[in-house]
Amino acid sequence: MAIVVEMLSKDGKVLQHYFIPKEQVSIGRAYDNDIRIDDPYVSPHHANFSITEDNNDIAICDLESLNGVKINGKKSADCALSYDDVITLGRTRLRIFKPCQQVPPTIVLSELEENLSWLGYRRVCFILLSVFFGLVGIKYLNNNPGQFEASVLVEAFMRYAVVVSIWPFAFALLSKLAKKDSHIISQFSLLWLFLISIELLDYVQAFLLFNLDAISAVNGVMLLNKSLLFFALFWFTLFLAFHQSRRARNSIAATGTVLVSLYVLFPILFGANDFSPNPKYTSTMMAPAFRVVPTVEAHTFVQDSTDKMVEKLSKARLKSDP
Repeated sequence: MAIVVEMLSKDGKVLQHYFIPKEQVSIGRAYDNDIRIDDPYVSPHHANFSITEDNNDIAICDLESLNGVKINGKKSADCALSYDDVITLGRTRLRIFKPCQQVPPTIVLSELEENLSWLGYRRVCFILLSVFFGLVGIKYLNNNPGQFEASVLVEAFMRYAVVVSIWPFAFALLSKLAKKDSHIISQFSLLWLFLISIELLDYVQAFLLFNLDAISAVNGVMLLNKSLLFFALFWFTLFLAFHQSRRARNSIAATGTVLVSLYVLFPILFGANDFSPNPKYTSTMMAPAFRVVPTVEAHTFVQDSTDKMVEKLSKARLKSDP
């Protein structure tokens, strides 16, 4: 028989793996142990692990150590161990089991996961952040012509960046709690890529509204595209943070997208934004060069508007007359 000992990090990752072909294993800080732990809080001969007589369990025996032995955070002297038990000696965490312990099923390595490795490069994250900062700066200059203040722009950007950073930090923390890699750089790169796409859509929306009269249609299409982008952000965030089935990931991302979309549409659907005592204006300046649709003279526009208004009033009057 043999005993397997694994050294664990604080978040449960395996640091070292020992396969010892013996039925009894000694562990401690002294050099004559089967496993030596360089931990000042571990006694020279701290504990023994041995396979019980019935060959079904591994038992631990505390050798009157100074700081004792903890099993799953609780002090214990002698007891049988299971595979999931975490043993703490001083500040060292262990897991002990027999070699016949079954391992989890193998996960299929996705080509998508390999193709997304570039998101984890710090250089890529910094470039995406710079592009996003540039787009925000251009929008600020467009909406504040002749009133450029670098300090105001940097302050606004930093405030915005701190708020949106809650998203990657939250999923990185959840990933850590689930004993997975946090992928914090990849999460930030994904966030900046999403925000860059949203900013570009805003420019496209401003361009279309500058050239077309179908305001509701343009806004509807842009809202649909932004919803799809948010779905992609949510989907890839879950993909990086956890190992889930595709069905579960699709369901969670779709539910989150629907909830966010309803939150955005709520004021429009229920008329909550009909009047605001403190309205916010977006005054994105568009140069004449961006006008691809032929312009209309002012008097022609006024005449057409008047004719359409008279026509609508006439039809409304005809409908109201018995």
